[in-house]
Amino acid sequence: MGSQGLSVPSIGTGAAPSGARPAPGGEGGPLPSEPRARPRGTRTARPLVRPVLYPLALGAADGLSMASAVALATAAGGAGAPVALAAGAAVTGLNAVGGLYRRRLSSSLLDDAPSLAVRAAAVAALAAALLPASRGAEALGAAPPAPRDLAATWFWIMLLHCVLAGTGRTVAAAGRRAARRTGAARPAVIVGTGPTAEHLIRVLRQRREFGLVPVGQVLPGGDDGPLPGLPVLGPPPALREAVLDRPAATVVIVMDGVRRPQLDAFVRACSVLPCETLLVLSTLDLITGAGPGRRVEYLAGLPCLRLGSRTGERLARAAKRAFDLAAASAALLLAWPVMLACALAVRLEGGPGVLFRQRRVGAGGRQFVLLKFRSLRPADEHEADTRWSVAGDDRLGPVGRFLRETSLDELPQLWNVVRGDMSLVGPRPERPHFVRLFTETCPEYALRHRVPAGLTGLAQVHGLRGDTSIELRARYDNRYIDTWSFRADLKILLMTVRAVLTRNPC
Repeated sequence: MGSQGLSVPSIGTGAAPSGARPAPGGEGGPLPSEPRARPRGTRTARPLVRPVLYPLALGAADGLSMASAVALATAAGGAGAPVALAAGAAVTGLNAVGGLYRRRLSSSLLDDAPSLAVRAAAVAALAAALLPASRGAEALGAAPPAPRDLAATWFWIMLLHCVLAGTGRTVAAAGRRAARRTGAARPAVIVGTGPTAEHLIRVLRQRREFGLVPVGQVLPGGDDGPLPGLPVLGPPPALREAVLDRPAATVVIVMDGVRRPQLDAFVRACSVLPCETLLVLSTLDLITGAGPGRRVEYLAGLPCLRLGSRTGERLARAAKRAFDLAAASAALLLAWPVMLACALAVRLEGGPGVLFRQRRVGAGGRQFVLLKFRSLRPADEHEADTRWSVAGDDRLGPVGRFLRETSLDELPQLWNVVRGDMSLVGPRPERPHFVRLFTETCPEYALRHRVPAGLTGLAQVHGLRGDTSIELRARYDNRYIDTWSFRADLKILLMTVRAVLTRNPC
């Protein structure tokens, strides 16, 4: 579903004039970089080892406790060893799926106890039922255990597991607090100003068990002054260097101390940086809801969301790629008669060369060759790369016009999806010439390249194609990226089918 307008589309209300680059750090704009020297003496935690130790310790405590409880409660010895090991693995797996090992600012055994108890009870009941059968020849000819005996076995397994797991988790939590107090805390950059930010900095300095040490502040601009006792790293453009050069492992954005037009720019800038992002919520955001599917944590009594390092994101992206590969391959197999008919029609109308190849910009700004059925022959390569649209061109024949109106000319892009150049759903790719133009005039346009380009996208199914606002397209595309889910992809694909069949994008 490509661009099909009559001229270069409008940029949208409030955009900079063509050729004018927006001022760095302007409200709602991107956060460019300014080189800064790395301060000496900044101590950073090991990024790969230490954050993983605590979840591993919790998993080991839960698994070993359940396995030991099953063995001790039944005195099964070697005959029940497989059941004990399986029970330990099962309770660890269930807790991991339930998010009980995710990274958190602070964890409480009392808060986790209900979830831990429910999963342990289910595993203990299954283990108690399987133990008699695990004894093999010893159980042959014996009467099945009475319900009272099974209940007693389950009770002792639960009692022993709760004591052992509770002790193990308490020791692990104490070890983490001790490690943080002795220097294993993560450097944090504070974004924002005002009383809330000042309170947060004071508490983080006094209570090292939270694992965050403020190393600097980024001022959102305006008349807000710096917070006392913390070095100012610079205005909004300095955020990137504050993370990369210091380096900072965490960025804490205080919503009460950041103007709303700049909040999106800060959050999206952090989304492409190698750090976790904590968003300290305002009272209004907490009352109206922090967002579906997100867990609210508390940092020194302040509600916050963890926006960076989402659990399972890499796995979800890999699953999206697997779905793209399977669906695009199946679509190619089903659509080959239609594609053959289109190729023959193009060949008869315009001669040899049925495919049109053009360089487009995809994920991370990397270029790739996009495939389409040729609807006309451009005068030269320069025209193909710099002319916005050929709709209404006299060189368009009946076949080319029909292919463009029905979007059948886009079918060869299924091969781009199979190759990995594109995804089925994502921001539509554009030519390098127009990417440079739109990046200069639309502050949010470059953020579209955080994910692979798509055969169709949220902007296209809502009618934003052709001579429509580039600013609105960028907003729709970035909204899709920020709130991506498989359900959203399936909905966009169904809306695309409806739009192609009815020629009504909404």
